[in-house]
Amino acid sequence: MSHWLCSLYGYKPPAPVIDLSGLVRLGTQPLGEGGFGDCWQGLLPGKGEVAMKCSHGNIPEESVLRRARREANVWQNLHHPNILPFLGLTTLDSITYLVSPWMENGDLLAYVKKNPDVDCLKLLVQIAKGVEYLHTFDPVVVHGDLKAANILITENGEAHIADFGLAHGLVEGGGSSENYSTAWKYGGNVRWQAPEIMKATTDEQAKRTTKSDMFAFGRVITEVYTQDVPFAYQSGTLVIVNWVMSGELPTRPTDAGTIARGLDDRMWGLVKDCCRKRPFLRLTAKDAVRRLQAALEIRDGSRRSSFFTRTFSG
Repeated sequence: MSHWLCSLYGYKPPAPVIDLSGLVRLGTQPLGEGGFGDCWQGLLPGKGEVAMKCSHGNIPEESVLRRARREANVWQNLHHPNILPFLGLTTLDSITYLVSPWMENGDLLAYVKKNPDVDCLKLLVQIAKGVEYLHTFDPVVVHGDLKAANILITENGEAHIADFGLAHGLVEGGGSSENYSTAWKYGGNVRWQAPEIMKATTDEQAKRTTKSDMFAFGRVITEVYTQDVPFAYQSGTLVIVNWVMSGELPTRPTDAGTIARGLDDRMWGLVKDCCRKRPFLRLTAKDAVRRLQAALEIRDGSRRSSFFTRTFSG
């Protein structure tokens, strides 16, 4: 009977908590803070250093558990080279943590700042492949908060999409958002947020989609090449909101350093095609992967040709 009800109403029972006995939290202060939680460093026998994410202390315990369970239910099913692995959900001293591998290189923005000569195009291909995986998963997974701060870098320089606190695994066009908090429905930062989300007047309109994810991916491209957040030159939130709602893009950088890192006409065209004001005009993740891989092949082919010319001429 219970199985029949689950099928009828599309309900999935909560996944069992992954027991991480022996986990130790290190330090007395969180190493990072996000809109919904703090990140601590921990130690897990057999795994070494791990990251431990928990919600802010001023959130009611029931909401904390619901939010952590929701994120875990989405995250634990995802397995891809460019998705941060989920290790488990555990409670220490009455605080619930989501646990993942520790990334020594930190987030994407910090990484490109620290390593100005990094291969930006290669990183973007990896991120796009991660997004494509989410958007072709069954059911579709919408990340909902894609930005450089939520993309972590492994010790080998590989990009891993992280932080699924605003993600949902509903089939687009179906399901209800009534069980989600107001903070979840309207979460996110205006620098990466799509105009249709800002204009939303109902919960359904505020629901993030694969199209709003691709809008945010366009912003991530600018972060990688400029080594800064979108609209870094503007601190006024309302000004940015007005710009985004009118379809205005961040100002295209013209400095030699940014251009040398790869923000050429082709790449700026990709930014524009991801950040179209009308959602149905935006690229899909599959389109983005195809165009980025083509750009990578053209660049590498040009480098090989130049190498052979220098080597065998004269």
